Amino acid sequence: MALINCSMEKRTVIVTSGQSNVTSVTLEIIPDSGYVVAARDFVAGANPDTTGNIINSITLSNSASSGGPQNDGSYTTVNKVIVTVDFKNNYAPTTDVVLDIDPAGEATAVHLVPVKLQGTFAIPASPSKVTFTASNVLDFASSSSTTDFYAYDNPGDLVTIMVMTIAATTNDFIDEDATIVITNSSDSTADQDYQIDRVNTFDSSKRLTQVVYTVKAVLPKVSRNNDVITFAGAGADIPGLDKKIYGYRMNTGSAGLVSISRRLEIFGDIGAQFRIKMQRGTLSGSTYTTDTNDGIYVFDNSKTTIADIFLPSSSSVTYPSEINSSGNYIASTNPLTLSSTGLFSRNILIPEDVENKVYRFTIIPETGTTVDPNAPGYLNVTPDPDVITFDITRNGDAFFTASYDGRSNTTNTTEYFDHESVTRGSLEPRGRKNSVPNKPADEYDYEIVVTNAAGFHLPNQANEFTLTDLNYTKALSGGSITDPKIVASVKNSANGYNAGEVQSTGYSSHAHAQSHEAAAAIVLNFEQREALTNKASFSAESFSSALTVTGASQFFKIKFFTTDETPIYKSQTIEINSDLFVAGDINTDGTINQQNTTTISALAIDRTKLYLTGKDMLIDKWGTNNITLTHNLSTFAFTSAQTSVTTLDIRFNISELVRKFVNSISRGVSYTSDIGYSISRQVLNFSGGGYSKQNITTNTSHVKYTITGAFLNAQDGLPLNYNTNNYDLLVFPRSNDSIFNNAQVSVDAQPSLSLEHGSTVNRSLGLSTFSILIQFNQTDIGNMSASQSYVFNADIIHRFNDTYQSIGDVEESLGNLAGSPGLQTY
Repeated sequence: MALINCSMEKRTVIVTSGQSNVTSVTLEIIPDSGYVVAARDFVAGANPDTTGNIINSITLSNSASSGGPQNDGSYTTVNKVIVTVDFKNNYAPTTDVVLDIDPAGEATAVHLVPVKLQGTFAIPASPSKVTFTASNVLDFASSSSTTDFYAYDNPGDLVTIMVMTIAATTNDFIDEDATIVITNSSDSTADQDYQIDRVNTFDSSKRLTQVVYTVKAVLPKVSRNNDVITFAGAGADIPGLDKKIYGYRMNTGSAGLVSISRRLEIFGDIGAQFRIKMQRGTLSGSTYTTDTNDGIYVFDNSKTTIADIFLPSSSSVTYPSEINSSGNYIASTNPLTLSSTGLFSRNILIPEDVENKVYRFTIIPETGTTVDPNAPGYLNVTPDPDVITFDITRNGDAFFTASYDGRSNTTNTTEYFDHESVTRGSLEPRGRKNSVPNKPADEYDYEIVVTNAAGFHLPNQANEFTLTDLNYTKALSGGSITDPKIVASVKNSANGYNAGEVQSTGYSSHAHAQSHEAAAAIVLNFEQREALTNKASFSAESFSSALTVTGASQFFKIKFFTTDETPIYKSQTIEINSDLFVAGDINTDGTINQQNTTTISALAIDRTKLYLTGKDMLIDKWGTNNITLTHNLSTFAFTSAQTSVTTLDIRFNISELVRKFVNSISRGVSYTSDIGYSISRQVLNFSGGGYSKQNITTNTSHVKYTITGAFLNAQDGLPLNYNTNNYDLLVFPRSNDSIFNNAQVSVDAQPSLSLEHGSTVNRSLGLSTFSILIQFNQTDIGNMSASQSYVFNADIIHRFNDTYQSIGDVEESLGNLAGSPGLQTY
């Protein structure tokens, strides 16, 4: 082959006759005008030295060292191909020698200089029942990566990039058709340069078992990288070839302590074979320990005690189990085989047992049967077989108890009510430990009546006081409740505003009844009190045992509390018919049916009894033990009137927010809905003493909120690889009444930080327990009134950066404001 579109010079070298170590000779291949050359396109040709004593080697190289598609000098306009003729060291010519060096090759037209086409190919990370095998991958640069390809050739040339074989695994077929997609993030038309050949292989039942893709590409006019070739496809079992167990169905929720019966169903391929093993034991962390004496279940529903239905842990009994001639339980010779329905079912009876026992079920396939890896409870076991396993735990009941402390020498009665206000007597609400109760059975009310001879005086000497979290404490034992609305009250009688009096004997007229006193105590309901307040008709049947109606009707004096916002004790005369109907309104003749309404002195308050009424309490979750709500009497039920102290009604709205920059929009944090989160508060007075749970009064100097279990994650906008030195915890007052203008808010101490998984989507910034302080002006709070309600608003802000966000970014974010799940009201 000659030199095409290029030429090589001739060169004469003069050396001293007989001299050895002749210097190498270099020749140059020079491209014609409009062409360029590269050493890679030429061959040195045959060695003209037939004796083997003259020329050691002939090599080719580029004169330029940089530039061109490969940045190695190739194909640059100044490049020449250097032909180096290296003589043997012992060659010493004594006569003239002509050596015909004959390299061959072709220069390249400038517009056909080779280009690069680079990219990667991708397959599913976890292929399902198919394999992906790449072969003949074109990789010009011999990359160490197993998923790169690299083509280097002239524009317009067709090159084979790779071959991909997608094959179903044994006893499977391709049911999700194989696909190939070619993309480039910088060139939407990149896929047009490719040619894809596909060859399908089918089995005798016309099921697709293999797809072979041959991927070719036409080299573009200019170099391009970042092409991505993505292959996909998935398989499924060929029906009837595999014998698999696909799953089970059973109520695996925690059980109580009484005898239980639960249905176990196992489904799989027809002919699949397995055994069932059931153990009884305890679980500590991830360690399961089978009971030594009563550890292995015998699957005999005629047994009614734990001792009878469980064998020692050394037993090898599984289901199906049998009884041998000696009356002992043994494992059946043959496993259970799924019939034509592909379903097995059996009721599992477990007698009454003790708390915290764990029953572990294991479904064990026989040889020739496997467990599908997608089955619930699948466990990869070494050595095989893999199994299905699941647990059922015995949990006892937890109780909710309403109690009190802070006063000695008391007696009490406690009554609980269900969601329909039906009394449970003293029977506490209860539910299975570590469970979530069903609605609406999780709603309860309660009333505690506390008796003490020293008496009870509520804040501001009121007869009713609504408690806040400063007046009670909760022991949740890992559970949670929605706090009830709790009202403490002192009453003139146990019936409170429903107490009344009526004459036991009727009279002939309103005037006659008015001249006599009502002496018989009665209990009215709200509807009857409302009718009396409005002088409307009602039935007296509920208190008929306290009076006698003679004849068709008689007149009676009755005493009652009105249903006004502040109830007033009044007396009134009414006419009661023999059918116990009480007429109201005005007759057609103008007679007013209820007369002589008079305000009278109410019965004296009985301060020896304190009534604590909790309404609308929800059990959100039962924990590991009982839940207790303790009313701290010392914070609101005093032995004498607190004439020198004014208790205030201040409601606090504390929002917990996150902000990326100084001027970013604040958004609610996510941690307030986490089970580990808690927020509490304590009060400090101007008169001294430490922080404690007590009412907020005109003597309150500080309120301290303490937050535990706070964390920030990617959902909150935590940046990747976050620098914790940029974090700030801030607190600001927000839109408050002018009475709070002099109040100050501050962070008690910055929390310590712990960043975990900072470079992943699961990154989390943990915060140690921290507190914020609200400090009141003594004059301002001293001028507040017990008769007025106040609201104080503040924002706790977790800020990621103390710099400013660009205005454009701020405006862009305004269209995507989040809610505030962190809003807490106290």
